[in-house]
Amino acid sequence: MPEPLNLNQALGEGWCITVTPLRAEETLQRMGVAQPRDIPDAVQLVADRLSARRADDRSVLLLAKQLTPQWTIALELEATTGWVGLDQAVLSQLSAAGGAACSVMSDPNQVNATFAVDGHVNATIDLITGRVWGTPPEPVVATFGVGGPRSRTDLTFSQRAAAVLETMTGVPVDASLFFEGLWKGGLTGGS
Repeated sequence: MPEPLNLNQALGEGWCITVTPLRAEETLQRMGVAQPRDIPDAVQLVADRLSARRADDRSVLLLAKQLTPQWTIALELEATTGWVGLDQAVLSQLSAAGGAACSVMSDPNQVNATFAVDGHVNATIDLITGRVWGTPPEPVVATFGVGGPRSRTDLTFSQRAAAVLETMTGVPVDASLFFEGLWKGGLTGGS
């Protein structure tokens, strides 16, 4: 398997990526987007929003696309109200229909993976220190052990996050995933 993508090089230092067993539109709705729509030029839309950010705008742009029939990936690059994918209630909802959901995030000085199974958040791995709260899902434990990919000292912290996503979904995470193809998306309500 090729080396995991350095997500910080591809996306910058702040991001949250969530994988769910739901379809893209349902994922976005459970994350707070009332009416998901096709976003033909997602990269440009993200750049425009980040450069024209208004202090009173509490909405967040969320993007999602189907990875496989079993997995959807959701991307957020604005943390003005916190990372939606890391909200325990949201992550629980994303796994409530059965199966697992996972959010990996990076802010300066922290890179984490948080997991929910069957409607309950059950584990977080600090991908820098290897500290674990709870028990990660079986694919992660089977691949990396209970401490996650910390033993992969050859990887950057954001590559460890990509390795977790690849382990959860079985899909390679490369730059084309983020910069090619059609995304669905929309704004959260904000408040």
